[in-house]
Amino acid sequence: MRRTAAVLVACATFWNASAVYADQAVVEEVSGLLEQGHLDQAAKRADAYLRNNPGDVQVRFLQGVIATEQGSTAKAIDVFTALAKDYPQLPEPFNNLAVLYAAQGDERKAVDVLESAIRTNPSYATAHENLGDLYARMASEAYAKALQLDDSRKALQPKLSLIKQIFPVQETAPQTVAQAQTHSSNLSNTRAQEAARLTAQAQQADQVQKKQDQEREQQAKAKAEQAAAEKAAAEQRLAEEKKAADKLAADKAAADKLAAQTRAAEKAADDKLAAERAAAARAAQDKEEQKTAVTAPATLAASSDSSKAGTTAAAAALDAAVKEWADAWASQNMERYFAAYSTHFKPADGSSFSQWKEQRTQRIVGRPTISVQVRNLKTSAITADSATVQFRQTYSSGAFKASTQKTLRMQKEAGKWRIVHEGTGG
Repeated sequence: MRRTAAVLVACATFWNASAVYADQAVVEEVSGLLEQGHLDQAAKRADAYLRNNPGDVQVRFLQGVIATEQGSTAKAIDVFTALAKDYPQLPEPFNNLAVLYAAQGDERKAVDVLESAIRTNPSYATAHENLGDLYARMASEAYAKALQLDDSRKALQPKLSLIKQIFPVQETAPQTVAQAQTHSSNLSNTRAQEAARLTAQAQQADQVQKKQDQEREQQAKAKAEQAAAEKAAAEQRLAEEKKAADKLAADKAAADKLAAQTRAAEKAADDKLAAERAAAARAAQDKEEQKTAVTAPATLAASSDSSKAGTTAAAAALDAAVKEWADAWASQNMERYFAAYSTHFKPADGSSFSQWKEQRTQRIVGRPTISVQVRNLKTSAITADSATVQFRQTYSSGAFKASTQKTLRMQKEAGKWRIVHEGTGG
């Protein structure tokens, strides 16, 4: 509140004889403590005195000033309001109330209170000055508001005067009163002229501000329309890009599907051709075996030549079976290859027949060109349904080559020689 009371003024005024005043010694004691900055001591001394003298005007007034200096604005307003109500003929409480209201930003209320003080005593110069300052502040704030100045309250802060003591009146000549009234009137006129000038400036600034607001609104509208157009264009571009991406994905899916169908058709054709070749080979072998059976001796008493011919036919059939097996292996035709084996075939590694078939498929299918050559084939232990075949196997695929002595034990099943055991060496 020390900033609010920029200038502390001691002012004399009229007072009514019915007002109760304190012993001057008490007033001087409290005032001294106040001026020395001992606010708490001053407050305690004033409170103690007022407990026994609650109607004392001077000390009550000092109590309000102390509260103001302590920053207890609400208490100060209560004290000065009560004094103004109890002693409406005293302008000092009205003046200080106006200072407090102005400090809170309530200029309109401060003006009303100062006008009450002036009505109480038209020659009261401090009230006139404070009122003029308030008019100037209000006009300045209106002007600053029109210019949208956030620090408008800092631009012009009238130095409203806080009165610290009520002084008893000394009767003066009418000429003194008239001079005071003339001075106050001149001061009020000057303040009013300044307020009118600032008000005119505020109105002019308001018109400028309105024009600027319209221009800003038009610019904002144009920017909004441009942003909307850009957004629509971007959305259109994204939609077109998505459509193109979807079409590309659909075309790729269709191409992949067609390629898969083509591969499946080619595989089916290859499988069919392989099956036909295997069937033709079986038919030729069966025909040969049937021919051999027809020409074989009908009885056990046939000559050794007839027995030798039967063995020769079996050997030829075994030779053909082995070569069919080697050809199926070299051509990677797994159907023909596995058809050369009996379902009773026992893999050398001890695995099941189905596991062995999976392993052989992985090792054969997809390799570079395979070559399987059979040399020096010999048959032995030929019976009606079993035989042993030995030969030199030469295998090559890509850069890999191997030559191995191979032994196959064969078993005749449904008129066809099939492998039941496969070994190397010996």
